[in-house]
Amino acid sequence: MESVSVQPVEAEHIAGDDDLGVTLLADLEQIGIVEVRSPPYCDAGPPLHAHAKHAEAFFIFDGELTFRLEDGEHRAERETWVFVPPEVVHTFAVTGDSPARFLDIHVPSSGFGDFARGLHAARSEDELEAVRAAFDQHPIPEYSSADPELLVLRRADGADGETITDRPGRRATLLVDAEELTVTEFFYGSGERGAKPHVHHHHADGFLVVEGEFMFAFRDGSLPVPAGTLVLFPPGVVHGFDNDSTANARCFNLHMPSSGFGNYLRGRNPDFDQHDPPADGGADPASVIAVRLR
Repeated sequence: MESVSVQPVEAEHIAGDDDLGVTLLADLEQIGIVEVRSPPYCDAGPPLHAHAKHAEAFFIFDGELTFRLEDGEHRAERETWVFVPPEVVHTFAVTGDSPARFLDIHVPSSGFGDFARGLHAARSEDELEAVRAAFDQHPIPEYSSADPELLVLRRADGADGETITDRPGRRATLLVDAEELTVTEFFYGSGERGAKPHVHHHHADGFLVVEGEFMFAFRDGSLPVPAGTLVLFPPGVVHGFDNDSTANARCFNLHMPSSGFGNYLRGRNPDFDQHDPPADGGADPASVIAVRLR
């Protein structure tokens, strides 16, 4: 039975058009995400800055981004994850000769949705300053900032990261393992079983499907989720997933905050925040965010 409470919705388009612009995909307490489509050689990123109380991450679908830190520059191309811990001074720009499409992710959200809306709604420098002042984004601090070597830059599709499971029909590669966020690349062959229905009490769980299709189960049914879809589960919502299709499937699994998910995968965290479904069925699955990217 298909879920009646969880259905993909259109994201909130903030600026630009279908080809270029900014789209707010999600703004939960645990995570805020925009999808950005940019022309080539676009140096319209923010000035060097740091976030004191949250981390920022990026996933590049297409094109090339260059990240500038206090110790130099780092280029990131297609299928690359970049993680910037709190207090690491950074900025970024589109530097390739082709259009870029990427996700800009803030964990926890820290009001990122309102920040993104405010940036594009502001009509004066005073309004811009007010928007910036309300968000956890600060100029280069006078005190010592965090070590820029804490930046994580990992290519996906088996190129980088810590491969924890690698057998016919399944591969799990840990790409980001930080307190604020873990990112794990999952490859599932046709018919491969995933996690049984479960619940997280203290953190959110998310999936960015990039190839094939996964089937997600909820308390009131299931939902096929094809490539190009983002699904986010707030704490308390029962969910599970499998690859029920006849083709291979690949996704990126996000836990925010991590709650020790990396060590759970390694078999070192038996007390991980993952539990059997409660007797009352858990939180309303209508709170799940399922959005198709443009």
